[in-house]
Amino acid sequence: MRQKLAIAKSWRALRTGIAFSVFGVGALMLVTLAFPVVRLLSGTGEVRQQRVQWLVHRTFQFFAWFMTVLGLIRVARVGMERLRQSAPCLIVANHPTLIDVVLLIAELPQADCVVKKGLWHNRFLRGVVAAAGYIPNDDGAALVGDCAQRLRAGRRLLLFPEGTRSPRGRLGHFRRGAARIALESGCDVVPVVITCDPPTLAKGGKWYHVPDRPAHVTLEVQEPITMRRYLEPGTSPALAARRLTEDLRILYETKLGQCRPQTSAALTAAASP
Repeated sequence: MRQKLAIAKSWRALRTGIAFSVFGVGALMLVTLAFPVVRLLSGTGEVRQQRVQWLVHRTFQFFAWFMTVLGLIRVARVGMERLRQSAPCLIVANHPTLIDVVLLIAELPQADCVVKKGLWHNRFLRGVVAAAGYIPNDDGAALVGDCAQRLRAGRRLLLFPEGTRSPRGRLGHFRRGAARIALESGCDVVPVVITCDPPTLAKGGKWYHVPDRPAHVTLEVQEPITMRRYLEPGTSPALAARRLTEDLRILYETKLGQCRPQTSAALTAAASP
């Protein structure tokens, strides 16, 4: 039995390696073949960025499908219609696994993203993040202003308040950047709660550290949060950002506690009389 499990896990690790290889090749093809055509045919920088973002969206749709076909993940989507609204909004999400950004962008034909500055030094991804106009997560008012300007221009922005993948089994520290961007732009915040059972591609893990079964990833889009209640007269920007950040963290702590019954063990317990 142990030998069979070891063989099955090795086979799953091999399929994960194949998926990552396809991802890298796809990124290189976008940069070397597709993006030059977009630059040639597009007009302004904003038009080019949005067309590149659409290409990234379609590529990530394919990659999510490919990982599903390989038996690596299963994806459940709840409330996706809230992401497809035409109004500009700030989309925030927790970050339990490396692939959640892929699954989210696969649902968003247009999305500006705040990403790690280190991706500009990644041989596979630096061309993608630059061509798509993604924003490096440098600290400071410049980041907040740039993000707010894009929202005011009618675009959608994706941001992870933790700034990096969540520590295994819990939320990381919520930074106030997301709240400051939302308050400066006045746009709604649309939270997405993500669960991954069993954990895979988590913070600190290697790509070949695979679970014994496909990871069930759930994307649950919550009701938009309007900024009116935080922009009351007499409330300082710092206090408003602190309140919004705390409310977001409470929302995630509450929803993740409610999402735990989706695990197989909890489903069994819930079905018992």
